[in-house]
Amino acid sequence: MKLSAAFVLLGAASQAAAFAPQPLASSPVRVSTELEMAHGAKRAAARRVLKQVGKVAGAAASVTLATAGVPSSAVAWRQASKAAEVVETVDKSKKIVGLAFGAGTAAGIAAGIAAASVLEGIKGTPIKEMVDSIEKSFPGAQKNKALVKNIKSALSKYDYGKDSLVATSLCADEVNRVLEKDLGSAFDYNFHMGGLAGFPFGGITSFGAMASHIPDGGSCLVVFGPHVGVDSTGKVGTVERRGRENGGACCGSAVAASGYVSQVHTGAATKYGPPEIPDDAQQNFVGTALLPYAAHLEKAEDKMAELPYALYDAQKKLMDTIVKAGCGSVAGEGKVTVLGGIQVNTPSGKSDYFLPLSFEVYDNKGTMIEDLGEAIEAGKKPTFA
Repeated sequence: MKLSAAFVLLGAASQAAAFAPQPLASSPVRVSTELEMAHGAKRAAARRVLKQVGKVAGAAASVTLATAGVPSSAVAWRQASKAAEVVETVDKSKKIVGLAFGAGTAAGIAAGIAAASVLEGIKGTPIKEMVDSIEKSFPGAQKNKALVKNIKSALSKYDYGKDSLVATSLCADEVNRVLEKDLGSAFDYNFHMGGLAGFPFGGITSFGAMASHIPDGGSCLVVFGPHVGVDSTGKVGTVERRGRENGGACCGSAVAASGYVSQVHTGAATKYGPPEIPDDAQQNFVGTALLPYAAHLEKAEDKMAELPYALYDAQKKLMDTIVKAGCGSVAGEGKVTVLGGIQVNTPSGKSDYFLPLSFEVYDNKGTMIEDLGEAIEAGKKPTFA
């Protein structure tokens, strides 16, 4: 049952009770409804429905109070509180349980307060702190769906679409599959090139393999970059994860590498050499690639906010090398478009963001055809001494 159906049932019960007062029902009717809260559009839809329910329920409550009298409102308040406790989970769960009370004053007041409670919960969550933090640390970051729309618009002149192939170089962390899914809505399934922290560990070999998978007459879009979490309080470098009471580091690989780099910089640790066995080779490389940025990171006002910029810079250099070496594997008149930036992961139920920092189109000879950074409203590229 849809959210709207569940709360319409609740509102209908309120109206019926208002015009035919009866003794309070002893037990509520539970109406369970699944609601996917992964994207803002569905949250907005819920908000619109609840506003309408609130109006209906409020009117019903007024009538029932007038006909049934004030004394029973105390009972109604207790039942309404129970309803509010259930629907308050809208911001933390994928399930909303609507309580439809079938009689008297309780119906109207419970419905009204339940709807108001959900609306207050939505408005009361610390979204503002999160958004303000993203705008401060990653100005120009776009919500995923806006990013995909801008990519499609900018690449329409080059006939990108379902005959194109997306190759992503994003961290192994499960939170990064959201962006791949959103890109898939426009370009179908993606090819994976990335590993820890978003470095393109697949290298030239994976790029060549990807190029041989491009549909005939099509082109490829390569999307790469590190990721960083911003939690519901606006703290950078951590995020609340599904099913876990406490948040955790995001990106964990990047945070670990920054700790290693800091110790080497201060003399508390020595540089490790190339790995002799592949049991943690990727993390070894992430730390090594970050070493040139040690002094910059130590001076940063907020190291966790500056860290993904340093990682992007290191990854951009590596990706440029890979594209130059592998672009000849793209057949015909196919193009290679490379989008680089920083993923921003947010708590469950909020849209993720992406800060585009470079957006370039190449032919299969490695010559840049066009810099589309302005077309996609790319942010300011980081500079390092």
